[in-house]
Amino acid sequence: MQPILHILNPKEIEVLRKKFEALQEVTLFTENLKFASQIASYGMWREIGTVNDELARFVFDANNNQPVVSLKGELVQWNGLNGLKIYSAETARLELRLAGFNEMVHPTLAKNNDGTFQALYIFPEIIQQISAKQGVELVLVKTWGNNSIFGGFDPSKGYYQTNIWEIQNNDVFQFTRLLTNGQIAFLGTHDLIAHIAGIKRSEWLELKKTAQTVLSALSNYFQNISRPSLASLILPYTIGVVLDDLAQPPSYSSQSHLAVLSALLDHLEKKEILPKSPVQLLKFPTSFQKIIELSRTSFALQSELVINTSIQSLVNEIQTATVLIPS
Repeated sequence: MQPILHILNPKEIEVLRKKFEALQEVTLFTENLKFASQIASYGMWREIGTVNDELARFVFDANNNQPVVSLKGELVQWNGLNGLKIYSAETARLELRLAGFNEMVHPTLAKNNDGTFQALYIFPEIIQQISAKQGVELVLVKTWGNNSIFGGFDPSKGYYQTNIWEIQNNDVFQFTRLLTNGQIAFLGTHDLIAHIAGIKRSEWLELKKTAQTVLSALSNYFQNISRPSLASLILPYTIGVVLDDLAQPPSYSSQSHLAVLSALLDHLEKKEILPKSPVQLLKFPTSFQKIIELSRTSFALQSELVINTSIQSLVNEIQTATVLIPS
């Protein structure tokens, strides 16, 4: 039996949205596998063929050895499973080039004799089983889904558009709690490609310990402050981006990331930027990107001074870009 096309009409999408909004903030896939699979499939479907499609750069046309630039998506159902079909009108020989990605795709549906694929069929319920075997639970996160899948989605804009939202909501707390609990959200192509493909139980044992250290540092820094200043959220956000990298299989246990993360936590402990200070941030610090790039290079291991100097530059830039709000 071949998968059948499953087109959602506007009324069905609205029902899906309302059911999603009725969830707890974090919901395990296993609480309602059918619904969670439908949400993850719908989230990926919305991204296929847009600038937010993180699958595309790993899908190649075996005929010309080039990345496929014309990927399309269709929601499908097969043997009671909700899923996603990804294909190209220009080639029927798709090749996957990312460690762990092949395991996320159904191994026989639409597969050619030479090992390439006519189309890629992805079923989140099967992916959940793969993750569970590695000791990691897949979850839905309501605020993240409301902001992306059911939010003001613009297919022409990249993920950087959500950064300010992530900073303002101090989203590093949510992400760190998930890691501490051995959980990963599955709402779109980023989650599948960056965090789930290639997932390993042995690496997650150490990752959860790192996340717990970060969570303790964040809790101490904010000390239950409900409305910290935007300026005080930049350093935690930077920590979150480095931790996000560490939760991606290619960067598991990366010594350069761990070195930068350790230095960031040391600066956070100093409370050089007080969360309660009534200040307004005038601009986002440009030195943020330098720290992220530093964590992604082995050079970070060569000089503790370079790391600390870069982080101090970030702190100084934040302090310079803030003004006191009149009482």
